[in-house]
Amino acid sequence: MWDFIRAHPLHPCIVRRLQDTGFYRIIEIGQLQFDWALITGMIERWQPETHTFNLPIDVATITLEDVEVLFELPVDGLPVAYPHALRDYRGLHYLHMLQRLTGFQPAEETALSGASHLQLTPIRQHLEVMDVEITDDSLPEVIDRHTRLVLLLMFGGVFFPNTSGNLVSLRFLYHLERLDDLPGYCWGAAVLGYLYRQMCRASMGTQRDVAEFLLLLQVWAWERFLQFQPPLPPITPDAPPLPFLPLAWRWVDRRGYGSEFEAICLKTRNSYEGHTVTRS
Repeated sequence: MWDFIRAHPLHPCIVRRLQDTGFYRIIEIGQLQFDWALITGMIERWQPETHTFNLPIDVATITLEDVEVLFELPVDGLPVAYPHALRDYRGLHYLHMLQRLTGFQPAEETALSGASHLQLTPIRQHLEVMDVEITDDSLPEVIDRHTRLVLLLMFGGVFFPNTSGNLVSLRFLYHLERLDDLPGYCWGAAVLGYLYRQMCRASMGTQRDVAEFLLLLQVWAWERFLQFQPPLPPITPDAPPLPFLPLAWRWVDRRGYGSEFEAICLKTRNSYEGHTVTRS
């Protein structure tokens, strides 16, 4: 998603619609450089039995409050669940639903993976073509269609990624049909639950690759453990003040500090050495 956003800045009409849904904040925060030593070290110490990190100092875990404070994802509201009838949907059902809600139909059925997953690449390609057609005079229906596709990129590329990094579940179309209702769902709880499940799979060795909202894990570790924090840049007198929340704002300026991140990664790995973690 981030490559698309950088190459194709969103039209103000799309920005306003995303703000209405409550999901534009993650785009404002943007992509941060991953501290893979920190992420790997945390996952190695994840305890699937208790859903906690078994650290040398104590046990800890990411809570719903953390999700809300760090990224302003709602943790109150309706559960992100699907009606029972949706379980009977197959590829063609989802493709028809996709076309009805977004105006997009993949050129090849091979874009589908399984019964309900679609590759992100054709979505990006369609958005690139559609992007130039968005104007201040675009109809609300056109704006909503474009917004739904951007949200599919966000769900598949940021919040609920597949291990392939290129798939999104079309079951999300059920919630995307009513964009105005999106803020009423507890998306933070859904993201945290998905993060827990993926860390369990990775820590138990049932999957080799990590597929989760890694920014949440990384920013949480930075905020909770001072020894893992990269140095924050000095605040210049003429710099506009950042909002207090979400706390992830504090780390926006950490993009592109490659050499400092390498030093932090080394320090992170060294801090883990010599500590043996025993699973209960």
